[in-house]
Amino acid sequence: MKAPKQALLLVGSPKPGESTSESLGAYLLDELEKRGVKSQTLHVAKAVRSDESVAELRAAVAAADLVVFSFPLYVDSLPAPAIRVLELIAADHAAGVGADGAGDRAFVTICQSGFPEVDHNEVAMEICRNFARAAGFEWAGGLILPAGGMLGGQPLAKMKGMMRTAVKALDLSAEALAAGQPVPDEAIRLMAKPPIPKFGYRFMANWGWRSQFKKRGQAESLKVQPYA
Repeated sequence: MKAPKQALLLVGSPKPGESTSESLGAYLLDELEKRGVKSQTLHVAKAVRSDESVAELRAAVAAADLVVFSFPLYVDSLPAPAIRVLELIAADHAAGVGADGAGDRAFVTICQSGFPEVDHNEVAMEICRNFARAAGFEWAGGLILPAGGMLGGQPLAKMKGMMRTAVKALDLSAEALAAGQPVPDEAIRLMAKPPIPKFGYRFMANWGWRSQFKKRGQAESLKVQPYA
């Protein structure tokens, strides 16, 4: 892996507004820019809507020597638009499109989910590793953030207290990637640590569900057991 000059952030969340995936990826790109790496951001949901947007995607991937793919976990996998983008990039590589210097490109992922455990994300991470190999990228590591709902799409820099381990993980990752090194094991370990204890996160999640049902006058429906 070589020290990158141009990084591309692919935001895998299909949300039209702010997303936790973009927040995490944007923070990493900001740290890379501080270290002299230029950057560009594309949202995958928009990148597959037209021939023009697909052409923009292809040009951005060809220009980047570091691709950061930040996405949410959807049913132990990736959102459909994110999968489609990976398929397009892999197909281009197989067809020899943009093959010059392809072996010098690195691929990094940030996967976040609402679960407080990281093992739910392992299948999605393996998909990304297989993609990197098939598309001619060097696998530079994958970060998994559990309990991503704590961030809620807010800028990571504004939540450095609660998300301090994630911030440290991304700082370490930016330092290593900018120097042409893969994501450190310490960064992976720190990112995998839930922002709050698991029991606290589960309590807050259950409280949130009950509050939403109560506001809609459907609190009793939580007790329904149709298959009991």
